[in-house]
Amino acid sequence: MANINKLEIFGPASTLKRIGEVMLEETPHVHYFKRDISDGKSVRVFIYEDHNTAVHSARCVTCILSEDPSVTRLEIVDVGKQSGFRGSQEPDEQPVYEQILDFILDYSKQYGLTVQERSPELEEKEEE
Repeated sequence: MANINKLEIFGPASTLKRIGEVMLEETPHVHYFKRDISDGKSVRVFIYEDHNTAVHSARCVTCILSEDPSVTRLEIVDVGKQSGFRGSQEPDEQPVYEQILDFILDYSKQYGLTVQERSPELEEKEEE
């Protein structure tokens, strides 16, 4: 089952815009894609892969970053394709999914941004 986390980050437009650039420089992605949608709005997609050769397993994490001048929306999905045994990860090794979440939360805390988690119930109400 996929592990999905949806976040909204609020703060000054210049700081929000920098999140994507900092992620591009600082996080170990294997693929990156950016598309400008309209004035000040863009979408960035980061794909991360976590290989554990000791147990022959791999996990894939996709991070979709929707940038808007007033809010940045993130959808982080651990769609992992995993083989090997559950719990076989090194005890001191943090999964990529958690590394990405920690990075976003640390960045937000450092620059005084507000992070809110979007609940599935809220999204269903917006669609109606």
